[in-house]
Amino acid sequence: MGYQSQMGNYQAVPRLAHKEAYKLFRSMLTEHRRKKGVTQAALADLLGVPQSYVSKYELGERRIDLVETLEILRALEIDAVVFVRTLIKAAESQMAWTHTSPRKSAHGPC
Repeated sequence: MGYQSQMGNYQAVPRLAHKEAYKLFRSMLTEHRRKKGVTQAALADLLGVPQSYVSKYELGERRIDLVETLEILRALEIDAVVFVRTLIKAAESQMAWTHTSPRKSAHGPC
């Protein structure tokens, strides 16, 4: 079965929605860091990276992947599952992205 046929039941998410959802994701990471009273420099030290790394992903100049996100959340002592659930709810409420799936899941929209 090819990729296109596997994805046939899903609607494409508009490019703008991806940008808005990622912007929300970045702002949530920044907000959590600030609420914890952690500076960019202190977080960078915890991660073993330069302060510019934190600055660039917070400003959207650098994208971070899932593994990097998990490392950041762990450094900030934030539960990753709770963070993702909150992100999904916030994104849906802001209409930052929509996702339709032919199946219902007890674990949420994924």
